[in-house]
Amino acid sequence: MTEDELCRMSATDLLPRLRTGELKAARLMRAVLDRIERLDTETNGIAHCDPEAAMQEAEARDRALADGAAPGALQGVPVTVKDLVKVKGLPVEMGSFAYRGVIADTDAEAIARLRLKGAIPFAKTATPEFGHKVLTDCPTNGISRNPWDLSRSCGGSSGGAGIGASMGFGPLHVSSDGAGSGRIPASACGVAGIKATWGAIPHETTTDVFGSLTCIGVMGRTISDLALGLNGMKGPDRRDPWSFGGSADAVTLPEDPVAALKGLRLRVVLRTVNEWLDPEVEAAVVNAVSVLTDAGARDVGTIDAPVHDIGNALILMRAYQFARFGHLRDAFGDRMDRTARLSLTPGPQHTYDALAGAIRARTDIFHEVERNFDGAEIYITPTIVTPSLPVDQQADGPLIVDGVDHGPLRESWYPYTVPQNASGHPAMSVPVGMSSSGIPIGMQIVGPWHSEARLLGVAAAIERLMPWAGTWPPAAG
Repeated sequence: MTEDELCRMSATDLLPRLRTGELKAARLMRAVLDRIERLDTETNGIAHCDPEAAMQEAEARDRALADGAAPGALQGVPVTVKDLVKVKGLPVEMGSFAYRGVIADTDAEAIARLRLKGAIPFAKTATPEFGHKVLTDCPTNGISRNPWDLSRSCGGSSGGAGIGASMGFGPLHVSSDGAGSGRIPASACGVAGIKATWGAIPHETTTDVFGSLTCIGVMGRTISDLALGLNGMKGPDRRDPWSFGGSADAVTLPEDPVAALKGLRLRVVLRTVNEWLDPEVEAAVVNAVSVLTDAGARDVGTIDAPVHDIGNALILMRAYQFARFGHLRDAFGDRMDRTARLSLTPGPQHTYDALAGAIRARTDIFHEVERNFDGAEIYITPTIVTPSLPVDQQADGPLIVDGVDHGPLRESWYPYTVPQNASGHPAMSVPVGMSSSGIPIGMQIVGPWHSEARLLGVAAAIERLMPWAGTWPPAAG
């Protein structure tokens, strides 16, 4: 087996060999590091990596196994982590000169759990500054590009994780998601990504554990790998009060996920605040729903009022970012991303009245999301309105397709992913097709709180009925 073939394998397939020692963790890590060095020059998905430390940890895992230590559940699996999340010994710069050279002295709890299970967190993936937008470029790391078309964006803010999963830079990629930041790049890069229920994976390092919209998630090329990553991080932690409603019990996939679709009640929501939907995206989602219903699921029909209130979710996000990073604007503003600086500049969105209204509206958003489950067990939307945007798209610019201005990006490109961060519901994106220009199309699946097992089961059925994992982008070699 060649080194590139190793890098194209799922964690699920690698683990039996890693646990017996048939495959050395050091060999796998070396293969991944070499692949990144060779292929990431244009995609620019990896922000930080310490090859020497990564190899030392992999070799230590091999020695322990040879000495009789029991293998971990994730023995020797390389894991990348978004550069907003702490990994001991690696930079946590958040794409900003304000944190240039800062090295994490501890792991975030989710990362500590992965490491305890034998995984090797070895690299930090690219993010926009402070994770403030759904495109991935930043002052410290430059522009990250879509592996399917280098003139296109990889999405964001977990864009580096999307690139890593798409390119085979290891099988598991930890993301974060505050308004779709994990699902959007998963869709744009043709991989699967899940945002778990608020608190299902502890996020104790956020500065507002009660009000943050951001959740830890995971991306990968297969649904079984997503389950591995989720199981490696989930469960209560006393530093995150919302995690007390979660469980450390492992999520399992159905033995026959297609058979498990029988009788599943689903709802399809094709439009919310957006009047326009790319015809190719609509056709791909409608086709995927037909595949599900042909296999036994039941479409229970549309609803009169899908979630429309997403502006208040942005106010909450901006308030959190202003409270955490606003003090940096005076000292570092001239070296900040333009839209990051604007988001930290006091304005109408930072007033008491705006925040008070947004806090109240968050309850309305929760209730609106819940109404989508009236008579349904899941609901389905496109992940984004049109496939990956031009790489020079501006976060505060309109969505323009074929010369037509469809309005502000938030309402016109990603209205589907915002509500679940305010409401706390789990959601994931899975590939369901390709555009005529060769860009992946993703579909979002949303469920009630703590229904990750159901979402992953449905995704596993789609994966079996509409396989995507064997398709690799041109940049992957």
